Amino acid sequence: MGKNILKITLFTAVLTVLLVFSPAVLASTTNVSITDNYFNPSDLQINVGDTVVWTNNGQTAHTVTSDSEYELGSSPLNFGNSYSHTFTSAGTFAYHCEFHPQMRGVITVGSPSSAYSVQTNPATNILNYSATLNGNLLGNAGYNAYVWFQWGNSTSYGNVTQQQLLNYSGSFNQNISNLSNNTTYHFRAVVQGTNGTVYGQDMIFTTTGSEAVPTLTISKKVINLTSGNLNWQASVNAKSGDVLAFVITIQAGNQDVHNVFVRDILPAGLTYKGNMTVNASINYSGNPASGIGVGTIPAGGITIISYQAQANPTTYGSSVLTNNATITSNEAGTQTASASVFVTGSAVYGATDVPTGLTNNPVRDSFLLPVFLIILMSWMYFTGRIYVFADWLGAKI
Repeated sequence: MGKNILKITLFTAVLTVLLVFSPAVLASTTNVSITDNYFNPSDLQINVGDTVVWTNNGQTAHTVTSDSEYELGSSPLNFGNSYSHTFTSAGTFAYHCEFHPQMRGVITVGSPSSAYSVQTNPATNILNYSATLNGNLLGNAGYNAYVWFQWGNSTSYGNVTQQQLLNYSGSFNQNISNLSNNTTYHFRAVVQGTNGTVYGQDMIFTTTGSEAVPTLTISKKVINLTSGNLNWQASVNAKSGDVLAFVITIQAGNQDVHNVFVRDILPAGLTYKGNMTVNASINYSGNPASGIGVGTIPAGGITIISYQAQANPTTYGSSVLTNNATITSNEAGTQTASASVFVTGSAVYGATDVPTGLTNNPVRDSFLLPVFLIILMSWMYFTGRIYVFADWLGAKI
């Protein structure tokens, strides 16, 4: 009786071990997408007992047909139709589409080398320069199991992600960046546990189009507050002493722009009068000449800076005062924007400092004085008075 109980106990223990570590328990299902150009993934590595499901996502009919054996043989699959096959023996199984022989794939089936496996899942968050790689750890890889991804432009990969420590089965992912746009990449998941390293199937993804470059659109305008013309323009006319208002508008493109800094040094002839605002923040502390730290302008965001200045008094003539603002940022580099003021002095336009001989004395500057002297001298000569004047002058000398 005791021997029978011992036999039953041993049989139960062996059966439990077989069930736990049986490939059937760890069998997984892998999906292959059929398009009008290729099978994705086209190169697949699985274990005995695993199932592969092909689904036609193309617009025309396709088949899954073995090259030289009879392992695979689907009927024509229209859009949305699927075909599945469970591999019960190890080996390499090449296949193609009967309607499109250039569409080819290969399944490599091996015996499970451990009580765990890893599955590669489709990439997500695919952009022009980055993507998220996804995987799934199946079974118990033991304490301190490490998972990671291999990736590159071919099945040779050439790049690996940082290893992650997993103490349980389940999903995991890694972000990769610095990719090229419009480029196809291969990747697969990897697990290293107590019984060695196991690889998932190869999958591919293609990055999106060209990368958008962060940009800033900048403009600068001016108005003459004294004249009452409140139409913002690239240039205005002004007189000495007029008060002007300048506005700088900065708009980000479709990406954030960081560390935006604005410096606006007034030219000689204009004096800063304050009343600066940044995005309607009245009397904003700071000075445009020393610089204004705007910070980050979010994608599509607008920053508006305004302040007042006065045209310095001038004696005569006119001058063109061009005011240049310099805007720097991390992504958009250095840019400039300008506005001009045409200042006219209080004297007649075009007056100069060339000497004319005039003294601003109405008697000395009058043209009648020399005429009067000529008449006087002529009268004295013809009347003889000139001789009397000469004798008198000689006596005085």
